[in-house]
Amino acid sequence: MKRYFRAPGRINIIGEHTDYNDGYVLPAAIDRYVTLSIERTGRERIELSSAGREAITFREGEIEPAGNWGDYVKGIFHVLKSEKKVEFGGLSIEIESTVPEGAGLSSSAALEVATITALNEVFGLSLTDEERYRLSQRAENEFVGVQCGIMDQFASVMGRQDSAIFLDTVSMEYEYLPLELGAYSLVVFDSKVHHELLSGGYNSRREEARKALEILGKKSYRDVSMVDLFSARPKMEDLYYRRAMHVVSENMRVLEVVKILANSNYENLGRFLVQSHESLAYDYEVSCEEIDFIVDTLRNLNGVSGARMIGGGFGGSVLALCEKSEREKIVEVVRERYFKEFNITMDAYEVRPSRGAGEIGE
Repeated sequence: MKRYFRAPGRINIIGEHTDYNDGYVLPAAIDRYVTLSIERTGRERIELSSAGREAITFREGEIEPAGNWGDYVKGIFHVLKSEKKVEFGGLSIEIESTVPEGAGLSSSAALEVATITALNEVFGLSLTDEERYRLSQRAENEFVGVQCGIMDQFASVMGRQDSAIFLDTVSMEYEYLPLELGAYSLVVFDSKVHHELLSGGYNSRREEARKALEILGKKSYRDVSMVDLFSARPKMEDLYYRRAMHVVSENMRVLEVVKILANSNYENLGRFLVQSHESLAYDYEVSCEEIDFIVDTLRNLNGVSGARMIGGGFGGSVLALCEKSEREKIVEVVRERYFKEFNITMDAYEVRPSRGAGEIGE
């Protein structure tokens, strides 16, 4: 008998490239999902299929990375066999997704979390929420080879309707904050310039941030104040100074936005989105020409409170806080100008905070 499960993608309102730097983040699961069906078979192999992709078959005793989309699923099988000694037998898994790939909405984490949630239920593994998101992160770090932080998998597991999650990635303490935006909408503008984090600059940025912390003589960015950073500037190369500047200032922005959301003061949220983007573009250098064009266009339109790039960077999407009454007009203008500049037809859509992964009806 087939059973059905889904896991959401996520937006990160603010706190980009801070999760692997002992920082604060503020994600929300969204109403875009990876959905899968799973069924036991007697064929002694695991079969993966997804519309528009080549089917993948492997045996549970021979789980190796192949450098394709199936690695995110295979990585979950790998860590569960390693950690929980699970015997899977034959399975058929069919996957559908409304989370765009490469758009900075964590399609990979949603696929991992949907897979581990399904296997947890079908095989009665009794995994805790923490085990689901930590093992999913481990699959991506160790099996796929992308050194992501914990935020994406955490948000996909722990999402709550109409809420953002303030997460301290050191203590893993978290708090749900209201995200009922009233007169505003959160709109994603997908540049259609898609990053490949494994071959791109994600891992190198992580290493540069680590090196900057070493130069500062600190064990954690939580121990670095702006005063520390200013004092150390003479002994730091410009690149490492800017990497550290982004992490320290972004953590400060997250704490300010937490206050804004706690008071439902959405009018002031936009300026922190803008500050975050400028830091990501100039200090952390993970933006690109197309993304900067979208942000600059949005910032000059009526009805836009603020906008910034989201996700790992090097392409992907922009998140904008827009007045609902102006949303359709804003989307139309940005699409038209973007096509004229780059000859690319972008996608744009409103996203709403959603609940985390679980089983669903057929």
